[in-house]
Amino acid sequence: MSKHVLVGLLLAAAMALVASGGLDFDAGVDARFRYDWKGRPIKYQNNRTSATATDPQEGRHLDYYRMRTRVWGEMSCEDVTVYSRLANEFRGYHNAGQQNKFPDELFIDNLYFEIRNLLNERVSLRVGRQDLNYGAGRVISDGMAGDGSRTASFDALKAVVRIDDKRKLDLVGIWQRPEDHWTLGNEKYDLTKYQNRDGGNDLTERALIAYYSDRSLKDLPFELYYIYKDETRWLTSNDNRLPERRHSTFGARVVPQLNEKWSAEGEAAVQFGEIGRSAKTGRRDILAWMGYGGVTYTETDYGWNPYVKAAVLVLSGDNDRFDDPAAQGTDTGWNTPFNRSSWFSELISYEFACLRWSNLVYPHLELGVRPAKDHRAFLQGGPHYAYEKDNANDDAYRGLYMMARYDFPLLRPTAERRGGVRGALLAEVIDAGDYYAAASTAYCLRFELNAKF
Repeated sequence: MSKHVLVGLLLAAAMALVASGGLDFDAGVDARFRYDWKGRPIKYQNNRTSATATDPQEGRHLDYYRMRTRVWGEMSCEDVTVYSRLANEFRGYHNAGQQNKFPDELFIDNLYFEIRNLLNERVSLRVGRQDLNYGAGRVISDGMAGDGSRTASFDALKAVVRIDDKRKLDLVGIWQRPEDHWTLGNEKYDLTKYQNRDGGNDLTERALIAYYSDRSLKDLPFELYYIYKDETRWLTSNDNRLPERRHSTFGARVVPQLNEKWSAEGEAAVQFGEIGRSAKTGRRDILAWMGYGGVTYTETDYGWNPYVKAAVLVLSGDNDRFDDPAAQGTDTGWNTPFNRSSWFSELISYEFACLRWSNLVYPHLELGVRPAKDHRAFLQGGPHYAYEKDNANDDAYRGLYMMARYDFPLLRPTAERRGGVRGALLAEVIDAGDYYAAASTAYCLRFELNAKF
């Protein structure tokens, strides 16, 4: 959807709301501050190609802060709402030439029109830039991965069909473009990029999504989804033009409550489609998959509710890099539809030479406690492997990963003050394995504050 069409629709909706009278207005502010310190940044080389996933500091420590501020406003009248959220994220780096000056930009993070209770109060419709996050976020969570922590929004049309109070179907159309022409300022981002570099990316993503959620069975809630995605051609790091990709993803997620103390989660998805003809190869087929399974025991008889979780995440891999124009045969590496962010680990994301999680097996344990209201601390870790030995070392062991996190409140929301302030501490470490010909132990520390008013 072009920005002119969207602006026209929003203006028409706003004028209709004003003319109708009985308007409700609301507004607010939120801010997020992050400080990251990375010691001995990773330099990975799998000894198969010249491709590396390298921190630009080449062995020096790296520390930087990011401050994101957002101002939002909402105008409603009965079942009609116009919502807007403007944002800025400025960043300061040490040991690096990059510096974003404040204020470096102003961009539209959300801007949509919503109408509810259509067709006998069963359908709602939302048009414009909006947030989308389904399930555990493994397949749909970030629409603009190329800008890092700046935003995760989608340009989308979403219809929610409410079958009953416990069952609903979301139908979504998405159109993501590499540049945002609504941004004011000098900072430019490749919003849809795959390559972990600047420039050379003109990837446009179009998708159709059907996501069904069912909570009718109290102890066995589940979700089913289908995603059709079209990726137009873009460039590799060597400026080779890649052919377009069109693929379908079918998936299911189930979250059973086995009894008072035992729960589980499982998710599986299969992906198939076609990669268009390039100058060097014919058409290639796509056949990939993703799987997650975990079981959690929570000791509810103790005040801290300690829990232990055992889980495994598997993302299929391929003998050839997905962005190799000379690749032959079937592309079996998992290509997540809309989750190319750092996801659950800042460090593991550096292991890939692109913003694409793939070729990964991660069995892990997690131990956690909730020592007080709104406090949570947990430790997670385990070895992680390459699903496919796509290297000269004939070794799949990527390394040992450990992560600890503590979330805590600093200022609680009240009836008079709806917002609050929360903090988080995060530590990660990877001791790289023999999958890599050259690697080092890497560390990451993060302090984070989130405020809403």
